[in-house]
Amino acid sequence: MRVEPIRDKTVINRIAEVLKEDQSEAGKRRYLLYMTGLYLGRRISDLLTLKVGDVYDRDKLVIREKKTGKQIELFITKNLKRAYKERLAGRDPGEYVFQSDKPDRITKKPRPITRRTAYRDIQAIKEIGNFPADYKLGTHTLRKTFGYHYYQQTHDIAGLMKLFNHSKEETTLIYIGIASDERKQTFRKIDSMYDT
Repeated sequence: MRVEPIRDKTVINRIAEVLKEDQSEAGKRRYLLYMTGLYLGRRISDLLTLKVGDVYDRDKLVIREKKTGKQIELFITKNLKRAYKERLAGRDPGEYVFQSDKPDRITKKPRPITRRTAYRDIQAIKEIGNFPADYKLGTHTLRKTFGYHYYQQTHDIAGLMKLFNHSKEETTLIYIGIASDERKQTFRKIDSMYDT
């Protein structure tokens, strides 16, 4: 299933506001997952391994990507830093940011939420965003949203490719949905070519 970025900034902000209001444990987790995905643009597998001490009251974060094994330095923006301060205050630095309430079955140690739980958390925003029924959201939605808006603001495809560890511009443009946007525009122009 190919998922889409969230293109409308108004929708992005509305989702953040609604999630921020939910003070339940699941609501706090969803809000942090949403904000972290939007502001860091990493794969869900990398976000789930974050610990409180990695991000709380920090300006930057160094992670080793699970998929590529590459190390990357990321900067924690003021908006993300504020979200962490609001939601992680008082938590142990060794806890996972997205900690499951169920310990590991074998080791009995705390563990992060599963990718499946993260997927359900992202699906929960579909109703908030008032998306059409056929709009596809998934674990890559927040990463694609980050990339889409980064590109729209900067048009720095080389920088985005480096952030995403992609080797081709085309791969990055397709991934963030720009290529499909351009195809739609082309077909809209074709409409104006004919007087039928």
